[in-house]
Amino acid sequence: MSQGIGISVLSSSPTSASVERRTSETLVRVSVEEGPRRPWRISTGSAFLDHMVEIFAFYSGLNVDASVEASRRLMHTIAEDLGITLGTALRAMADARISSTGCRCQGFAQAVLDEAYSQARISYEGRALAVVESNVGRFGQVEDIQEEFLVALLEGLAQGMRATVHVDVMRGKDPHHAWESAFRALGSALRSALERDEWRRGSIAGVKGTVD
Repeated sequence: MSQGIGISVLSSSPTSASVERRTSETLVRVSVEEGPRRPWRISTGSAFLDHMVEIFAFYSGLNVDASVEASRRLMHTIAEDLGITLGTALRAMADARISSTGCRCQGFAQAVLDEAYSQARISYEGRALAVVESNVGRFGQVEDIQEEFLVALLEGLAQGMRATVHVDVMRGKDPHHAWESAFRALGSALRSALERDEWRRGSIAGVKGTVD
């Protein structure tokens, strides 16, 4: 995996983007697109991580394909690199949409799954920060992955998108339910942030007018 190290936006438009990121440890490919819902191709090496990307896709209203090839099974690296690549694809699509039709660039959502309840907020204005908090303490293991690696995914997403991402797990006893409610809320918040808004054409969430 040593050739062509770096990140490349292979294509971008107001409705889609495709990105490849290659390091000495991972090769990650992600594409996002609007359009009729279709089967997604998601392969990260973790069944629960696959499931969270699937949930994120469903609630964001985007078709998401994501694949990770890793020279070593280091789940923090896999999750973070996936987040960076997914965030970069979302940024490329958002930038194209801002220039053409405008979009809200800021979204908030809540979601539940049985006893679990979460909130999420996204603001796209070039301020990369992930704040992930839980009112229910730490679960440790969630299915086949440690929950700190799910946090690493969200941190990578904020870094790649250059967005501020807040996720709060408010209630939950079952770790699967708690984290799924979080990704449901995050996907819904993204859908709101990407909503077209002619009033804001050429602008981001703040009034400075650029993510730089």
